Amino acid sequence: MPRSLSTALQSQVSSTATKTAFLVELNLSTTIRLTDWYSNITYDSNSYEAGGSFLTVDSVTETGQLQVDEINLGFSNITDQVRSLVQTGAFTDKAVEIYIAYFDANETIVGAINYFTGQIRNVAISENISASNLSMTVASHWANWNLTKGRHFSDESQQSFSTGDKGFEYATQVKSDVRWGS
Repeated sequence: MPRSLSTALQSQVSSTATKTAFLVELNLSTTIRLTDWYSNITYDSNSYEAGGSFLTVDSVTETGQLQVDEINLGFSNITDQVRSLVQTGAFTDKAVEIYIAYFDANETIVGAINYFTGQIRNVAISENISASNLSMTVASHWANWNLTKGRHFSDESQQSFSTGDKGFEYATQVKSDVRWGS
């Protein structure tokens, strides 16, 4: 994938002492921005929250082939806000952007490059008495190649189209095989 990097970022990437951090943007009904850096980061006028929320990002290999690439994200000690968004199903096919930020010797951000962009494929939450962990699989846009375009007949889809409408409130409880006429 072609990229154009600023001169400062090219110098930092080729430096022997490079400090990096992941910046993750979850575009749910509320945009959530997280980082694995030890303090909050502002990049491109957006603030990425640090501290305990962010755990792991899998590695990705570019092949140049038309294939469905996936990446797994792991979050620990997730907030009630994130848990609520996931439990209500507000994550389906939502966009995720992952960047690698580069820092200079003074720990000032030099720039960031796109690491992965895709849509959330699935999410799982595991909780115990001392921790709440969330694992998320994000797939490239090729993952929905066979998806029929248009709206889904669900309450969530209807709410994004017409907030407050109750028309599809019980859509998931309706008989799946409805026959019209005799």
